Amino acid sequence: MSNIIINEGTQTALSANQNGTVHIPFTKLDAGIGSARLDWNGTVPFVGNLNTGTITRLGGGSVVVTGGTVNTGTIFAKTIGTEIAPTNEFVGSATLTGTATGTLRAAVTGSQIFVTTLIVSVESAGRVSVASGTPTIPLNGTMTFAANGGIAAMPINPPLRTVSGSALVFNQSGTGVIGIWASGFIE
Repeated sequence: MSNIIINEGTQTALSANQNGTVHIPFTKLDAGIGSARLDWNGTVPFVGNLNTGTITRLGGGSVVVTGGTVNTGTIFAKTIGTEIAPTNEFVGSATLTGTATGTLRAAVTGSQIFVTTLIVSVESAGRVSVASGTPTIPLNGTMTFAANGGIAAMPINPPLRTVSGSALVFNQSGTGVIGIWASGFIE
């Protein structure tokens, strides 16, 4: 590193910070696009092409993809408590007759099961609840259906969630066939 010598006089003034006996010039960054000029204020207002590198932290705001293709890597989309990642998705379904209790997704030690989609179809009038393991804790209260009734709830946001380490179960009190399907993720 070497110093730049400037003869004082009528020349153009340069801004510098003195450190000991050395004056260190300031460099002004421009964050504009193309021929536009925008002084650097600590944020990047627009990135037209992030060709290489890694974003390690997004302190605020959001990332919006309006088109194009995500070619590689893993994307976690978090919005009001939802997360979707192929490595932790689940789908569970059951078809039973009469008063029944069934498991839609077995417990995962230390993890919660999040339900983002729920479809229930009943043949006869009855009550159905989706619950968190044993002891059974209803996640959405008890749903009452007329004969040949049902519900398709998607997306559920925020998702229904089990107690950590509990299975996702359902209960039906009725005489006919119940079909139930749930999907979501485990975290």
